[in-house]
Amino acid sequence: MSQRKRPSRRTVLQTLGSLGTATIAASAVAGARTGRLETRAGDNYRRSNGRALEDVPEDATRYIAVVDRIVDGEHVVLLLEKECELVDQHVTPRSQLDEVEESDILIVVIEDEELLTAQQIPERPEQCR
Repeated sequence: MSQRKRPSRRTVLQTLGSLGTATIAASAVAGARTGRLETRAGDNYRRSNGRALEDVPEDATRYIAVVDRIVDGEHVVLLLEKECELVDQHVTPRSQLDEVEESDILIVVIEDEELLTAQQIPERPEQCR
């Protein structure tokens, strides 16, 4: 019989977690290189209302947003950037962005001061670093 020791559950989970993180990082780098951020089934991006970034009105504005702070657990304050410059801030109910934490980076679409959709990205786009 083999006396080979089986890996612990912790080791297996850490390995799987590392592989998942590496996959997300690789797809983000590939998206940044092409100048586009793509959404694929299976990526761990979060959306505020299930609406895809491609399905928004033409007159809506797309921003890179950073979660500045969460106020009293009820409101999320986003700092909005356009072409790598801080242009505004937006406050939205926590219920729309319930899974975000401070310093998370998002792509958001806003129309008439209303958040239409938000998609978390793993890091700031290459051109804005």
